[in-house]
Amino acid sequence: MVRLVLLLALSLDSFEPNAPLLSPPGGEREERAIWRVFGSAGYESQLTPANEDSPLNRDNALAIAYSTSLADVNVFTEVSTGDRKLKARIKLRGDASDRARDEIELGEGFVQLQATAWLDLTAGRVIEKWGTGYGWSPTAFVGPAKSPTDPNDRRSAYQGTDMIRADLFARETNLSLYTLEDGAFAARVYRMIGQTDLSVYAHRDEHAKLRAGASLSRVFGDALELHADITHSSDGTRALAGGQYTFANDVNFVLEVYHQDDGLSSDEWNAFRALADDPHSAQLANETYAPLRMGKDYAFVRLARPFARRKAEAEIIAIANLRDGSSVTRLALTYKIRPNLSAYLIETEFFGGADGELAYLQVARVTTAGVRYYF
Repeated sequence: MVRLVLLLALSLDSFEPNAPLLSPPGGEREERAIWRVFGSAGYESQLTPANEDSPLNRDNALAIAYSTSLADVNVFTEVSTGDRKLKARIKLRGDASDRARDEIELGEGFVQLQATAWLDLTAGRVIEKWGTGYGWSPTAFVGPAKSPTDPNDRRSAYQGTDMIRADLFARETNLSLYTLEDGAFAARVYRMIGQTDLSVYAHRDEHAKLRAGASLSRVFGDALELHADITHSSDGTRALAGGQYTFANDVNFVLEVYHQDDGLSSDEWNAFRALADDPHSAQLANETYAPLRMGKDYAFVRLARPFARRKAEAEIIAIANLRDGSSVTRLALTYKIRPNLSAYLIETEFFGGADGELAYLQVARVTTAGVRYYF
């Protein structure tokens, strides 16, 4: 798989994007169908020493491997007519690991037609991104949910949802209607009101369970952006509020607070701890444990700054459970070897008392080193 990554990267290094599929006789270029190929390929190694003090993995009962090697290739192919009224896109992803089975999957594949000036139709598998949150995405009823420890999806692992979508445009309002698998439906309305972006969402699943939500964001001046998301269903409310500020020296600061009613209360957390302490319930406790989902309230902080004329960047992310104070800190250093080739080192550490959520993690820390090529 590593050879596949390198060969694909080298073969596509000279690919000319936006090249027309057909050129007319005489060399004259007309605006015809356009074919684009782009994506990324990467390889990384992870060190994951076992947390033998965790009640879920005492003496490394789960036999967690100390090291893991991963490789992936993401290839997007996009074809569109010159007038952009018809477009098709396919995303193929290949994954290889020394700890899991090699896989190739269709991450995205759709056809989009601009039927009229006010109607677009899309059918296929689409990666849909809803919401304004940086670390969390409570309004992700249709698309993939973000991971606060990897909000930028560094390995481009997102997979789309099968759908038929109609986008209607009426003046400054956009309405999107979705028909999903198993008889589910969704809708999204977007409008800018004043200087504020506002979106309203609804989702009905195959069991007739309804979810509704809204998000808004606004930019103040050249440096400050504030945003908020809220959703409600029979499981309760999820809400996020935050913002980001970019200082004059290009330092970017993000702060968010996240609440989820479906997290565990203090009594429920103590019941889980009792379950984990019972040797006969070890398997059930491991199946129940979900890091950063065991509490109701969390805080997210990100600080990032470029260096060396933007060839390097340092980023630190800290996420804390506001109930017990346990936290995860992630420091990432990235260096651009070439404009389209980056190397990175990520160190993720976990902190907190023995009764905190993150003390139950089955690994003590995660150290990641990798390279990624973009074409």
